[in-house]
Amino acid sequence: FDTPVGGPTVLQGSFAVTGWALDDVGVDRVEIWRDLVAGETTMPYFGPGHPGHGKIFIANPLFIDGSRPDVEAAYPTRPFAYRSGWGYLLLSWGLWAQGNGPYTLYAFAFDKDGRSTTLGTKTITVSNATATKPFGALDTPAYGATVSGTFVNFGWALTPNTTTPTCTITNG
Repeated sequence: FDTPVGGPTVLQGSFAVTGWALDDVGVDRVEIWRDLVAGETTMPYFGPGHPGHGKIFIANPLFIDGSRPDVEAAYPTRPFAYRSGWGYLLLSWGLWAQGNGPYTLYAFAFDKDGRSTTLGTKTITVSNATATKPFGALDTPAYGATVSGTFVNFGWALTPNTTTPTCTITNG
């Protein structure tokens, strides 16, 4: 579980949640979860035997081919070593209290045999209330997609306070 870096760094807007995972039979998926926050009314997951029991599901990050050549070189015989790196762009505005306060994130990996393991946890502080810059993301083309010629791309942006975003997109 590589990013975000926990500790005193205060995050805002959107940020990457990344890491890598390998297994002897192949990793089926990674899931990102978080703890409830004091006073939160969101209903947590109560699946017995699941590592997310009592937590809030966030997302399944995507595996990206070639994103971790260091891991691939260190474990060349592991299944799917070429796509060991995973990532997710977390829009912190969607967290409880609109992304203001401390949060503990978890990354769980599940192999193709249904076994799971905790990849790690990150305790972060988010403060969208003090954000001064617009933030957003491109949604299309999809992460890791290869496109050529004429194609449609679109995304979104949120503007805190009274700052007006300016966006320039260049297709090259």
